[in-house]
Amino acid sequence: MFKGILLAGLALFAAACTAAPAAPSVAPAAEQGSKQVTVSGTAQGQAALAVSAEPADCPGGYLRMLPGQSALDPVADEIPAYIDIVGAASSLDGEVLTAVFYLNDIPEEMAFNREGVKDLHSEYMWTVEIFVENGAASEPEQIEYMLGAVYSARRVSADTPAATRPFKEAVRSTLWKAKHDHEQDVTFLINVPVHVLMIVSYEYDTLTLISAVPGITPESTLLFSTYDILLGQDGVSCRPG
Repeated sequence: MFKGILLAGLALFAAACTAAPAAPSVAPAAEQGSKQVTVSGTAQGQAALAVSAEPADCPGGYLRMLPGQSALDPVADEIPAYIDIVGAASSLDGEVLTAVFYLNDIPEEMAFNREGVKDLHSEYMWTVEIFVENGAASEPEQIEYMLGAVYSARRVSADTPAATRPFKEAVRSTLWKAKHDHEQDVTFLINVPVHVLMIVSYEYDTLTLISAVPGITPESTLLFSTYDILLGQDGVSCRPG
């Protein structure tokens, strides 16, 4: 999902332009049970997750949803709980998007700058790819924005030790604008200078991102995904049948 995407202009990359490594392929665990979420208050990441009856689209095995739709996803035991999406929901107020990740677990502290992660590479990502206008172009070329929470590793030398830090302190939220380079067959993500609010609930294991997204409409589509450079990725799986 992140293959062929370059992150540029992102403050966490210290103004460097760095390729995000291809994420390992993790098959959805369709045969496993879903985790039921029972909370309240969407903006605080505490909404009771009502599953939408008609999901928007499902290319590549992962669900693309309209703003306002929601879905559950099976628990996946083969990936870490903090990237295991068990549900996703969103709402749209004008051009302000609220996106909620329901995760299997969000630890208050995590290991960062782990061995095997290169300096300035994206170590963790929780992202929403935003397809403002749905056209005939291929999926990577349709992406216009990406809303995300990300941590980029800081390893000045190969023996830099990993550090345990609070999730809220280390992870940063941002909105990127996609710029497609057809000659190099790559998509650049340029940091958009807007305030992105990130709300983390350890009680309900939710990560909420709120941002203005230029041009977004109720007909735009969203694709939720997560990524650990060492341990895998996840998304909202298509429903069987």
